[in-house]
Amino acid sequence: MNKLIFEYCFYAAVIILGLLILGLMKRKNKLPSHQELKAKLESWAEKLKTLMREEESSALTNFDFYKKVSKLLYRLDKLAYDTVQLAEKERDMEIAGIAALLESAQKELAPYKTGKGEGIQSAFSSVEAKISDAIAITEQILLRDKEYKSRKKQDS
Repeated sequence: MNKLIFEYCFYAAVIILGLLILGLMKRKNKLPSHQELKAKLESWAEKLKTLMREEESSALTNFDFYKKVSKLLYRLDKLAYDTVQLAEKERDMEIAGIAALLESAQKELAPYKTGKGEGIQSAFSSVEAKISDAIAITEQILLRDKEYKSRKKQDS
């Protein structure tokens, strides 16, 4: 009898642990809202501007530059992935346009991961323009969401 109770308690503990792990995975893989997407884009743009200022002042060694660009590219890759997933979930072409801009910016910045080179300032300014375009599209999406909510409220 004690063995049976122990087995049931063990199975219950395994089930509870599994549910906790699934809950944590769901929270980790949660897609950002439109407002969170805009905040992440603005944060990334600020990090890029900081890197541009540091690169202009020649305060970075090649290794520091490599680390910072690698970190920026990783964050941009994650942001592009989340944006693609969000566009597929919502079937929204404007968000897909943001994802295309992010992927294009990533491709433009990737060659400079290995070190400073010719034309890095033009690449930085081009990437900055693409990110600001993405932020502008996100602002339009937020306005669209606000209008939709107000129309929905009026219809109710």
